Amino acid sequence: MFVARVGFGMFWNLVDAGKNALKVAKPVILLAVLLPMLCVVVAAQSLDINVTEFPIPTPNSYPQDISNGPDGAIWFTEVANRIGRVTKDGVFTEYTLSGVPGFIWSGPDGALWFAFGSGFWRITTTGTVTEFAGPAGFGAYVNSITIGPDGALWFTDDVNQAIGRFTTAGVGAFYKTPTPCNNTSPSLGGITVGSDGAMWFTDACNKSIGRITTGGVVTEYSVPGLSQGDVGITLGPDGAVWFADGPSVGRITAAGVVTEYPVGITTKSGISRGPDDSIWFASSLTPQIGRITMAGVVTTYDLPDLCGHIVLGPDGDLWSYELRMNNILRIQVPARSGVLSHIAAGGGWTTVITLVNTSSAAVPVTVALHGDDGSALTLPVKTTQQGTSQTTTSSSINATIYPNTTLLISMGDQLSSLSVGWADVTSVGPLGGYAIFTQTPQTGSPSEGTVPLQSQFPSTVTLPYDNTAGFVMGVALANLSASSASVTALMWDDSGNQQGTQTITIAGSGHTSFVLPNQFPVTAGKRGIVKFQSGATGGMTGMGLRFSPFGTFTSVPTM
Repeated sequence: MFVARVGFGMFWNLVDAGKNALKVAKPVILLAVLLPMLCVVVAAQSLDINVTEFPIPTPNSYPQDISNGPDGAIWFTEVANRIGRVTKDGVFTEYTLSGVPGFIWSGPDGALWFAFGSGFWRITTTGTVTEFAGPAGFGAYVNSITIGPDGALWFTDDVNQAIGRFTTAGVGAFYKTPTPCNNTSPSLGGITVGSDGAMWFTDACNKSIGRITTGGVVTEYSVPGLSQGDVGITLGPDGAVWFADGPSVGRITAAGVVTEYPVGITTKSGISRGPDDSIWFASSLTPQIGRITMAGVVTTYDLPDLCGHIVLGPDGDLWSYELRMNNILRIQVPARSGVLSHIAAGGGWTTVITLVNTSSAAVPVTVALHGDDGSALTLPVKTTQQGTSQTTTSSSINATIYPNTTLLISMGDQLSSLSVGWADVTSVGPLGGYAIFTQTPQTGSPSEGTVPLQSQFPSTVTLPYDNTAGFVMGVALANLSASSASVTALMWDDSGNQQGTQTITIAGSGHTSFVLPNQFPVTAGKRGIVKFQSGATGGMTGMGLRFSPFGTFTSVPTM
């Protein structure tokens, strides 16, 4: 299944004191212990990703490469002497050529470029084709193309054992690798632009990952176990370059430091950054696709057939093609739609989550509930959709929200003791929503607070506070990094005078909650702001609750 981020939760112990002022217990901070590991492989069901097959109109055309188009569509080359185009809704257009096109890439000039015969060819989004003669010695053995930071096409060429450069004006050049070698299978495979502005490529014959600057300076880094053939490579969200490597997926930094992650399936050419800031890769031997997070956690999924190269489409979906079934493949990957940073269920508390789909397409969604320590929080929950309700006990709610409809998830009515936590919402499309949590005391009036579906995860969260006249501010913070975060709290009063600085630690994917005057005594009896700054990557979220001396509360958004 799709692996949602391990979560966080919060805990406020609200004590009804009758006519007395509200009493808030001292906060309890629960820190999850993160066991270090290099890689964990998790087998999963393909139903957790939404896979759609679009049959290519021309029978037995067999696609062999795929690319984003500058027009928002997906373009691909076909063995049946064609260039194909498909929209996100599966509408095809095909353009006939006089021969078999090779690898294709979206160019810097608003057209697409592909290797064909003895040169490069250009096709506009309306199907106009122009031929350009290749560099001297060009043999049409291009294994991969990318657009360099200089606006030129950079490609790998097995015939010349070189990295080639070709401008949109038709000027080309070759740069030999340091140790050219002859090999019957492809030697130079994938090529991509790195975060350092150089191109990175795979050299299977020399078992190395290469780097070439726009000036043609080549450096190679040894990877002794690099698999043979057309090895795929892509830039990761962490700034490192990731590559397919047989039973592993490799990662190489700009400094040439290599890490290998066993992934449980055999990888080769299909590898791409996904919409969820993970790396996705295809098996070359079995109908499977895999996902590896930046922390090295691997999940595998079954597919209908073997697939080839992978590209992240402009619609946020992954696109590939089936090698034997003549289909273009759209893979919708659940990604974080947002976070509900507080839920409270039982002991007089209820939470109702509202999720809305305002788009014109159905959106599968998963709502994962997590406790304070990041573990799965199992609760009796009632889901209501289009007039139908169902009650289950679960830590994960799966549903499909149809266009312009609403999903309600209610929890807490059936519990005598309080459970608190948070909800992580993942889907394959955009959603809006919020949660309302209600506390009904034995005496007095109920209070409600609202937490929005937060979709922004900055490294700094600011909370205004008012701890005067018997009011008191509580805060909840969530660390969205997989590693522990050292969070610096800077406090000011309402005149802009800094009151103090304090550091708190939040576990990886963890949470902390407390009442400001208890944690930061300098804020007692004052108004002002507290700015929380996380030192970890991945961002954080938070919210405030302002408790009154009358036994009520209201939610306060962070900034």
